[in-house]
Amino acid sequence: MGRQINHKTMRIIIGVIALLLAPTVYLLAEPGKALHSISISYWTDAHDIFVGSLIVVGFFMSAYNGTGGSKDWEFYLSKAAFVFAICIALFPTKGYDNTDIPSAWVVSVASFFNLQPMNIHYTAAVLLFVCLIAMMWFFSNRAKSKGKVKRAYIYRTISILMMAGILILFILGKLIYTWENTVLIIEIWGLTLFGIGWLVAGSYKTDPSLN
Repeated sequence: MGRQINHKTMRIIIGVIALLLAPTVYLLAEPGKALHSISISYWTDAHDIFVGSLIVVGFFMSAYNGTGGSKDWEFYLSKAAFVFAICIALFPTKGYDNTDIPSAWVVSVASFFNLQPMNIHYTAAVLLFVCLIAMMWFFSNRAKSKGKVKRAYIYRTISILMMAGILILFILGKLIYTWENTVLIIEIWGLTLFGIGWLVAGSYKTDPSLN
């Protein structure tokens, strides 16, 4: 069966969304509502962009099948990333004040699991970044197996920078300097590198096979 969605186009769209999400919600959020994370934009005028972007990325991830052959690690990671992206979009982080209340159905679903919506949000966000880092690593392995050493090096470097950068920024911002916008900085770092990686993965010129 042929591909229903061009995999390179999917990668480029995902990469562009990853790169533009932070600046877009920053520009659309109303004045007076500081963004200490991208997720807090759920409670601003940028709500629709935030939720819509994550849902688009999630469904593109659900359509992504790795090598397109057997179900490999990329296949399962992309499906997990779909679930986590949707959870981030639908289960909001804590709002600015007590007037920011999630929808009744969101609270009900979270309560069924004896959780608060923000608990689901935070857990899904961490796991999504784990998936994104791992996918870049598998991109590297596959490119290397095909003799594309330069591209493999780019993917692996991005994966390492994502993982190391997130850890270092967390230590600096939370444990040493207590930056108020640590989460936002971490999100921008991770999404920017991920976006670059997927743009590279979607823009190279080679044979029709994946990567």
